[in-house]
Amino acid sequence: MTAFKRISLAGSALCALVLAGPAYGQEAPVRCLGFTDGLALAAARAPEVDGARAREAEARADLREARSLMRPQVSTFGRSGVGDSGLTGSQIDNQLGVRVSQRVFDFGDSRLAREAAQGGVDQREFDTLEQQNQAAYAFADAYLTRLEAEAMIGVIAQRRAYFVRQHEAIEALLRRGGATRADNAQIVAQLASAEAEALELRFTVDRAATRIREYSGQSAEPCAPDAARAALDAQLAGLGNVDDVVAAALAAHPRIGAQRSTIRSLEAQRDRQARSRLPVVEMVGIVSYVYDDTSEDWDTRDRVGVDVSVPLYTGSALGARNDRARARLSQEESGLRTLQRNLGEEAEVAFRRTLSLEAQLMRREAVAESQLDYFEAISGEFELGLGTLPVLIDARLDYEEAALDVVATRFSLLRQKLDLMRLTARMPRYAD
Repeated sequence: MTAFKRISLAGSALCALVLAGPAYGQEAPVRCLGFTDGLALAAARAPEVDGARAREAEARADLREARSLMRPQVSTFGRSGVGDSGLTGSQIDNQLGVRVSQRVFDFGDSRLAREAAQGGVDQREFDTLEQQNQAAYAFADAYLTRLEAEAMIGVIAQRRAYFVRQHEAIEALLRRGGATRADNAQIVAQLASAEAEALELRFTVDRAATRIREYSGQSAEPCAPDAARAALDAQLAGLGNVDDVVAAALAAHPRIGAQRSTIRSLEAQRDRQARSRLPVVEMVGIVSYVYDDTSEDWDTRDRVGVDVSVPLYTGSALGARNDRARARLSQEESGLRTLQRNLGEEAEVAFRRTLSLEAQLMRREAVAESQLDYFEAISGEFELGLGTLPVLIDARLDYEEAALDVVATRFSLLRQKLDLMRLTARMPRYAD
């Protein structure tokens, strides 16, 4: 069995798997998975988002607790004891009752507690949005990876089909003595190389399809690359220059919003700790049912009054809490400045990289057109017997390399736009 026949037997199964699809004789799927629809599904299904929402619910519970400080507090109590009732006697004291208290003035302590808790809620909301964006970004990257690999498979399929035709022609020439075994071996090697590269790309497609299915819950095929390109361009509309990009990143990125909310919460906590030595005034009312040991009877008692509590000495605990609050605030403010610097740099680099890739794509398309013209010229000379097979093969491979470069650059540009959309908080909003 010749080397070509062995490759052809293996290649027949490969063509059924690797080169199958709408472009190779199969009907297109009834409904494809749209780029924007996939983003929404990935954001809604991600378990990380569920965890972020649980943390958000915890922060809302803290807010409800902070709001309760200025609401009436009702508790019941029971006491039983024996002790002195005078200089010479003692008595048993049994008491059941209800205590009602209402904070009336606390120098802003309850207000600051609510502000701190509200800052925590805002921060958790931004964290939830960031988790949605990350899940959508992971899905989008897999979506583009699959489309890119399928486009490259299409280019390699053209190479394989071309060299199959060339091999048939070389075999005919070989029988007539017009070609050599070395020429035949070159063609067989190129066929084997094409099928090996297609196998690797098929693995990339399958791996991306697995991630798409896990993130979106859908097994549908991705829509055409033009739809993804249109969706990205629509989300980035209005970002005309680098200043717009940087301003959008610093103003709307969820991580920036979360950091600012944390700072607001810590500012309220700092102010609250600074006022911790100020008094808290409460109105208190008590109604109780008491056993009188002297008369051996139960009787009711009630009391209404004002409670004023002021910490006098806490062993430096209040000072330590105050210092801790200021230190945490300074850390978060420093973190915000660092985050603003890094995001501004990333946004500017992403925008400039996008412009560079757009220019590169135009030039690579021009190179591919020139390589195609060169290959067609060499093919014409070869058919007239004026060229050699190695030169023809090199021309074909150069053209294919240029075509693959066009595909890689086109999808690099789409990924860069996706990254720019993430940095500028232009990811689609997702309904709960």
